[in-house]
Order: sequence, then C-alpha cells, then structure tokens
Amino acid sequence: MTATCPIPLRSKILSTLGIESCHVIHAPTDRPEISYRVNVFESLKEAKATLIKAVKERLATKTNSSFRGLVYCRKKEDVDEIAKMIGCDAFHADRPEDERKNSFKNWVDGKGKIMVCSSLLGCGIDVEGVTMVFHFGTPWSILDFVQESGRAGRGGKASMSVVYAAKDERAPEEDGVDLYGKVTMREWVLQNSTCRRVALSSFLDDGRTTCTLLKGAVPCDVCIAESAKPHPGKLVSFSRMAIPAGDAPKAIKLPTIPPSSFDFALSRIPPVEHIQ
Repeated sequence: MTATCPIPLRSKILSTLGIESCHVIHAPTDRPEISYRVNVFESLKEAKATLIKAVKERLATKTNSSFRGLVYCRKKEDVDEIAKMIGCDAFHADRPEDERKNSFKNWVDGKGKIMVCSSLLGCGIDVEGVTMVFHFGTPWSILDFVQESGRAGRGGKASMSVVYAAKDERAPEEDGVDLYGKVTMREWVLQNSTCRRVALSSFLDDGRTTCTLLKGAVPCDVCIAESAKPHPGKLVSFSRMAIPAGDAPKAIKLPTIPPSSFDFALSRIPPVEHIQ
C-alpha cells in the first residue's frame, strides 16, 4: 500500500524482495487544497533572507490560534540558524530528545506557530491547523517534497507550499533512473511555464493532472500567472489584405484514383474496436 511511491521505485522494491505477483493499492497523490509556489533567487543567501522575512510577516498577520506552519531545511545548521533568526523552535536529529519532545508539543499546542525542522518531520505528522509549509533550498527529491509539503492542508483548508530556491545550488547527481525524483525535483523548481501539478502527478501517479483538471484545486503560481494574462483573442486583430492577381495560386488538378485502389485502402483500416 502506498501513496507516494512512484512506479519505477515500486518495481525496484518488488524485484529486490523477489515478489513477482502482488496486489498494489496506490492512493492518488493529488492534493487539491495545496497551492504550490516557487521563488528562485540568484543565491541561497538571498533566498534565506527573503524566506525569513516572509515567515515573520506571516506570523505577524496570522492571529488565528489554530494556525501552524513548518519550515524545512536540508542542513541541520540551516535549521538552527533560521529558527534563531525567526525566533522559534528548531527540530532535528541532533537536538536532545527532551528538547525535541517539548518543541513538538509546544508547536502542536499552539504555543509556537512556526517550527523549523529537517526531514525528520517529513511524514506522519497529521496536524489540522498546518496551512503553510516553506522549503529553504530545493528539496532533496520529489518524494521528500510531496511528503513534507503534504503536512499542509490536512484539515481540508486551502494551504500553501512555498519553495525558496537558488540558481547557485549544486545540481543533483543523475543515477540514470532517478528513482526518487532528485533530478525531476530540480527541474520542477527551475521551470515556470507548466502547471506545478503536472510533474508531481506524472512522476508519482503516472498521469498528468493540472490545476484546471483537478476538481476544487487551489491554483499554483504558474496557473495564477497564466490566468492573469489577457486573452489573446482580445489582442489580435486581423486586417484584410488584397492579393495581387499575378500572385494568386494556380489551380492544381488532382489525379484520379481508380475505384479499386480506394477499395483496397478502405480494406486496410481496422475495425473501430481494434484501434487502441
């Protein structure tokens, strides 16, 4: 049973375990309540400063007692630094166990609205009030991102997942198969022309879902930008141009096809039920 295991990785797991026949229950990964957004900066330093400013602004405006937010970082030192700059708790494996328990409890209870964490809190967290998930830097992979951003919107409310990435980040090494979606994740971050849901659904569900096709979906940044553009029909005007008589195309006489040839061509078309 799986909700985030892509088909290539699933096949690898079954092959490794020696399982040749089984029944797979795969839940769709589509999360219509989450709006995916990406901000790409020239450097990680700039991305970090902007992220900290954005989180502080959110904290200043979010007076609802049920609001919760998470900031994910790839490095533990970034977790500590960003938490200190924001003024909230940090959560990662190197923190003492008692401290982690207290930080998590304070966050769940609402004493701390925001918590900065590593992938240690990437899955299994089902807190209804989480409506904001931030990522500093490009997430490790599509699998990590879907798990971590999926902490938002658990109560069904419209939520946001915002990535603060940079052009100077080190590109992931290709393994030829990209089982976990590391390369796909980096490509997803850098592109801004295709609906954010397309790559996620293609990689995880072997389908192509978009904000417009997914019922009740909160639009991503790409779809929001596209919807703001003027309709091309309102911008394009056509004028009638006179074609000089001398430049008019000459009539072409089509060859006559013998009836027998036409019958033969028809016989080559398969019945409708055989067309895939």
